[in-house]
Amino acid sequence: MDILFERKSVRKYTNEDVKQEDLEYILHAAMSAPTARNTRCCSFLVIKDKETYKKIAEVHQAAQMILQAPLAILVVGDQNTAYGGYLPQDCAVATENMLLAATAKGYGSVWCGIYSNEERVKAIEKLFDLPENIKAFSLVVIGKSADKNPPKNRWQPEKIKYEVWK
Repeated sequence: MDILFERKSVRKYTNEDVKQEDLEYILHAAMSAPTARNTRCCSFLVIKDKETYKKIAEVHQAAQMILQAPLAILVVGDQNTAYGGYLPQDCAVATENMLLAATAKGYGSVWCGIYSNEERVKAIEKLFDLPENIKAFSLVVIGKSADKNPPKNRWQPEKIKYEVWK
């Protein structure tokens, strides 16, 4: 459970590569996420090409940190296999599992949102020539952290209610 409290969003990276076995561990964690009715609708596009990073940064202003990272993973969902309207939830759980797995392996990571910003969704889907049924959800940027700040304590007991909203 400590990994939950150690994880933080990292936007500065060293130039150290992500090991292949660590990448596979992170992807295994993503694929271990639950999905509605076990549809397994999520897929993952591993991106390492620096020219592609530049194109992503052009269409996703909040993803500028990709320019210095060694690895990014685009999380997508298949509308044809997702159950009901649960594609966003399924992709979100897979994304969170990747963030936690990256932390467990000693990497920093950050979730760059794509869904439900229609402009970003369309730009990313066009950039990667995704089929119509494959929907871009998130971009996870991963690398060895150059950020030495500790994770924040996010405990807020005032946000907890019991039985009724008062």
